[in-house]
Amino acid sequence: MSLSPTTGIGRLSLEATAAAPTRTNFQMQQSRASSSTDGSEQHSDESDWDEDEDDVVSLPSGLNYNISRVSPRTQNVVRELINQASVQGSPQISLELCGIKEESSEGGGIFYAFQMHETVPCSVRIGARNSTRFSVPRCECPDARYRHAQPCKHIVWLFDHISKQALFDHDPDSDLTMTEMGYPQELQDPFQHISQMRLDVLADSLHCDISAPSRDTALPSRSRVREAREIVAAVAGVGASELDTYRPDLESSYNSDNLIRRGDLEATFFSLILASHSLANWVRARLNPTDPAVDPFRHLQLRALRILAELDGYSSSLHDPAAVAARQEEGKEAEGPRNVVWAATQIRQCVVQIDKLVSRGSRPLAKSARASAARALVSILKAVTNHNFDSHGGATLDDRNLYMCLVGNHDTGFVYSALDTLVDQSQFIEELEGIMELLGRFGSPASYAANMRGLITRMRSHTTAGSYASTAASGSVVGASTSGIPRTETPALETPPEEEPPASGSSGPSSGQFITPEVPASASKRGSRGGRGSRGGGRGRAGSSGTAGSKRSVSGSGQEGSKGSKRAR
Repeated sequence: MSLSPTTGIGRLSLEATAAAPTRTNFQMQQSRASSSTDGSEQHSDESDWDEDEDDVVSLPSGLNYNISRVSPRTQNVVRELINQASVQGSPQISLELCGIKEESSEGGGIFYAFQMHETVPCSVRIGARNSTRFSVPRCECPDARYRHAQPCKHIVWLFDHISKQALFDHDPDSDLTMTEMGYPQELQDPFQHISQMRLDVLADSLHCDISAPSRDTALPSRSRVREAREIVAAVAGVGASELDTYRPDLESSYNSDNLIRRGDLEATFFSLILASHSLANWVRARLNPTDPAVDPFRHLQLRALRILAELDGYSSSLHDPAAVAARQEEGKEAEGPRNVVWAATQIRQCVVQIDKLVSRGSRPLAKSARASAARALVSILKAVTNHNFDSHGGATLDDRNLYMCLVGNHDTGFVYSALDTLVDQSQFIEELEGIMELLGRFGSPASYAANMRGLITRMRSHTTAGSYASTAASGSVVGASTSGIPRTETPALETPPEEEPPASGSSGPSSGQFITPEVPASASKRGSRGGRGSRGGGRGRAGSSGTAGSKRSVSGSGQEGSKGSKRAR
C-alpha cells in the first residue's frame, strides 16, 4: 500500500488495548509528590464535587488547564483522570504505539492511530473538522459506549500529552482553556498540529513506537532503544561522558521472546523496559532530572538533530525512485514534504522551547541544567551552520538552503538570543568561535555576526570576573585565563549519531500491536499499568528578534548568499 502526498488526511484515531495474554504483566504504579489534588475518591456525580473546587487543574503532563468553561460532566472527567493518576494502586495510562493508517482500500484518506495501554481496551477516533463521522471525538471505552461520557479520560490524556509537545510557544506559567472536545482551545486543530510536526517526530517525544501503514506491529523505535539504554546507564551510575560507549551490545541482544537474561541484570532490565511501556514510564518518572534519559534540553537537541536527519533523508530520496516508494510505504509522504521550510519551522520551535524552559522557570535552573541547555543550543546552531547547501530545488534560496533560511539571510536572533541568558556557560566559547569562523566564510547579516561577537565577549567577561572572585576568596594568586574558559564537569559538545527507525518490513520482535477498535473489553486480559507524566517545572520566553534584512558579515571567500548583499568583516 502506498500513500500519496495528496491523499486526503481526514481522521485522527486513538486505539487502546491491553497487552496480548502472552505479554508480561507489570503492576507498577507511579505517585508524584506534585499531585494537584488531594484524596482518592473518584466521583461520577456533579453534586459530589465541592462548590469551591479550583477551576484551574494540573494534568499528568504538567500543563495547567482552566476548566471553568466546560460542562460539569466534562469537569468530572478531567478530575477523575487527575485522581486516577494520583491514587496509589489505581490504573495508569501509557502510550505504546502510533501509526498512519489508510481509512479504506478505495482511497478514503488516512488517519493517525494511537494505541494506549490500560486495564481495558478502548478505541478513540477523532476526525478532521470536515469528517462526516468523527468531527466530534468518539471513544469506544466502556464509559463512552455505555455511559455516554464524551470526552472520556483517554481523549483528555492523549491531548494533554500532545499539547505538551505541540504548543511550543505556550508560556508554561499560564493556563490553557479546556474545551468540550477534551483538548485545550489553544491547540485549535489537533490533527493539523500532528501533521505539521510529523507523527514519527511526535512519537519520539511521546516515548512510543510507530508502525508502518500496512502493519499493525512495530519494532521498538530507535528513540526508545536509545532511551532504554540511557535509563539502564542512569540506574547503573554511568556518567554522561561514558554514555556513548556504554553497553553497545544491549540493542543487538534484545529479544522480546527471551526477556530474562540470566547472569546479566543490565540486559534484563533493558529488555523489560523495551517490552513494557508501563515499566518504562514508571522508571523514567523516578530518575534524576539531570539524567540524560529525561533531560528536557537533551531531548529537544535530539529532536532537532532528528529533524535534520529527516531533511537529509527526504533530499536524498528525491533522486531515488526506490527511496520514494519506501517513504510512501512508511507513510512519510502522506503528511507532506520534509523539506527546508518544514525543517526550519520545527528547529525554530525547538529553540523557542529551550529558551522558555531557561527563562521562565519558577526557580533558577541548576548548574547542570544550564549547561545542558547551552549545550543543546550550541549543538543546534552548529548543525544548522553545517547545512549551508541546497538540499533540494526551490523558488528562493531560503526554500533550498537551511543555513540561509535560519541564519545566512536573516537576523531573527536564532539561538544567540536564547544563549544570551546563559552567558555563564563559557565552556562553549571555543565551539561558538568555530561557528563564527563558518559565519565569516558563508556570510551572515552584519547584525547577526555583531550579536554573536557580543555574546562571546560577555561569556568571556563573565568568566574573567568569576576567576578574580575565586582568587580573592581563596587568597591565592591566580591570573585570569587568557581564553577565559573554565573547565567544569560539563562534557564536551556531543553530536549523537544519526538515528533512523527500523525499516517497516524488517523482521524481528515487535513491541506492540494494534487491535481492532471494536474488540469488547472482556476480550482482553491485560492488567499492567502505566506511569503518570511528570509535572513540568520549566518556564520560558520566546527569543528576541534581531534586525531582518541587515547587511551581511563575511571574512575570506565562501559560498555566495543572496545577490547584492553587502559584505564586511
